[in-house]
Amino acid sequence: MPKTQKRRDLPDESEIAVNPSVWLRWYERNLRSVLRQWASQRQVEREDVELLLFDRSDLERSLKALPKALTAAERRKLAKLDEQLRKLAPLIRLSLPDLAQTRESLGIPRSHWWWFLDEEEFPS
Repeated sequence: MPKTQKRRDLPDESEIAVNPSVWLRWYERNLRSVLRQWASQRQVEREDVELLLFDRSDLERSLKALPKALTAAERRKLAKLDEQLRKLAPLIRLSLPDLAQTRESLGIPRSHWWWFLDEEEFPS
């Protein structure tokens, strides 16, 4: 059975048609998985971190197409999840040392701040 290749691109139009609530669930699931992995092993696979960033971009693009699709509760959940994602900036920097090249090659817009967490400053 051939190995499944990981995504390295932004979603196509059919993926954007997925309801933002679905993307929010996927984003939450993958964020929680990364958090569990980090807590138990103090490392996370590169592919898992990339998937997390792609999920957040998928959610953002679907929200742009359907800006009122999330309920107030879902928007609060998204804000909390994003707060957790921001706290993973050091992990993202470790897991994706070439993140700048990756986002440049994909043409990631600055509005997708999660792809720029490697540029965050941390207290020493």
